[in-house]
Amino acid sequence: MRKTMTILALLVMFSGMATAAFSAGQPGTTDTVFNRRFIHKLKPMMPYDQLVKMLGTEGVKVGEDRKSTPPKTMYRWNGDRKSTLDVTIAAGKIVEAVVTAPKKHRFSLGKNGELVELGDK
Repeated sequence: MRKTMTILALLVMFSGMATAAFSAGQPGTTDTVFNRRFIHKLKPMMPYDQLVKMLGTEGVKVGEDRKSTPPKTMYRWNGDRKSTLDVTIAAGKIVEAVVTAPKKHRFSLGKNGELVELGDK
């Protein structure tokens, strides 16, 4: 009986570790809560790579505009508490960022780094 319980406990422990390891670093998914506080950490023209390091994973590509010069690519992250971050990247740098906070209030990063409130979604 003790041997069976030990084996069961080990299986439960390893399955939990495997799930955590599998979900960690999944593109577009992070434990970060995107809100007013978070958007202040972003700077206009911040390199995409720096944002990826901050969040621990790359975003999911949700669109691109090849007609613009330079071409723009749009990425999305789903954060904790059902928050999201949408960014537009041109020449490897952030040119637009919009956060949808847990209570569905939206904020944007202005061209000079100022916070622009977009209201509720």
